Amino acid sequence: MSSTPIPPTTSPVPQLLSRRDLKIHMHSPLIYWWPVWAVGLVMAAWTYFDNRHMVLVPQHAVVAGNQVTAPAGDSIHATMVHVARSPIPGAIFATTVLAVVILSHVWLRGVWALFAVACLTTLVFLLSWMEWWDELFRGLRAIQVYLNLGAYLVLSVSLFLAWVAAVFVFDRRTYLAFSVGQIRFRDELGSEEKSFDTGGVVFEKKPYDWFRWLVGFGAGDMVIRIGGPHPQVIEMPNVVRVGKSLNELEQRLRTRDVE
Repeated sequence: MSSTPIPPTTSPVPQLLSRRDLKIHMHSPLIYWWPVWAVGLVMAAWTYFDNRHMVLVPQHAVVAGNQVTAPAGDSIHATMVHVARSPIPGAIFATTVLAVVILSHVWLRGVWALFAVACLTTLVFLLSWMEWWDELFRGLRAIQVYLNLGAYLVLSVSLFLAWVAAVFVFDRRTYLAFSVGQIRFRDELGSEEKSFDTGGVVFEKKPYDWFRWLVGFGAGDMVIRIGGPHPQVIEMPNVVRVGKSLNELEQRLRTRDVE
């Protein structure tokens, strides 16, 4: 009695996983603004638990100890608005906003990052050599920033909602999809899709910007150069974990002919 050998079976799961499209999303610059709403919410909690309230007094009001006396004909308006007694929360929030606005639009790549660090170091040594630190701190103490609880919440919550909508909804509608032997650039907002063969495609990564890499979860810019009779260049800015995405693309390209 003869028996036919049963061929070994393989699990279909790895094959399905290998054929699944690899999607790479680009993002808007709003992805770098999460420190603003995060710091704003922390400063709002600081202001709330400090449990101090703002009082509006007219000009020339006299403050003596715990007594406030308004000029004749004017009144003192006591509000229930929370304001921290220290100017530190306002200063931290204002500094965070300014840093994010500047560093998310002024990119410091490669040599420029080293140049910026060198300039900052030179400025620190110059202030120390001229003994200007005391005057600088004295001038900064004269600038006191106070924000009430409502200002922190309105700015932080509004920005948080916009950030979530941009990162998890709108930014995910434009992406690069890599399948076996083919690359598709999909723009669902404009209902546009371009397909290219992987044979003449070159992927590049621009030099990292240290701020965007740190705040944007390893974000960087990717450039796709497509050869052939009609060469094209597709730029994908602000790709999160761009290094990992490029490694996965290279691995797919090396194994695309292996079943």
